[in-house]
Amino acid sequence: MTSGDTPFLTRKTATRGIRGWLGRHIPEEGVLVLLRGLIEEATPEAVMADHLVADGEIIEGEFRVLATPGHTTGHVAYLHKPTQTLFCGDALAAVANKLRLMARPVTPDLSTATASALRCLRQEPGIICPGHRGPLTENVKEECGRLRSYLEAGGRWPLLG
Repeated sequence: MTSGDTPFLTRKTATRGIRGWLGRHIPEEGVLVLLRGLIEEATPEAVMADHLVADGEIIEGEFRVLATPGHTTGHVAYLHKPTQTLFCGDALAAVANKLRLMARPVTPDLSTATASALRCLRQEPGIICPGHRGPLTENVKEECGRLRSYLEAGGRWPLLG
């Protein structure tokens, strides 16, 4: 993560009252992930990163950091250059062997998220590992081209991804 997400991890954005309590007690699993994200933006417990990454930085010798804000301010993806594997977090989603976008309610900055999705798609990955569900390993080039064409043509961000 970049410094843009520090307020979420340190709970400076934590919701107070009943929403905060609910957010801390809803598991981040299945469809509850969306509900949790809508109720409480901060992590359940405050944490501090050991290292904040920067766009373009190479970590562990083989992973290039890609700043991909939109889902969150400090959202990043990692491209493993030797295998062209993209670990894209919530910049992209994969459902039933199709590339998708995250749900609109948990994507606060749609124009920035669109630019970040396009940046990921232009990396020409061979494998895409999103933050939720399994990786996309089949028809990756075709799916990247399809979603890239849709977004470049001004396609609307879908309500539920």
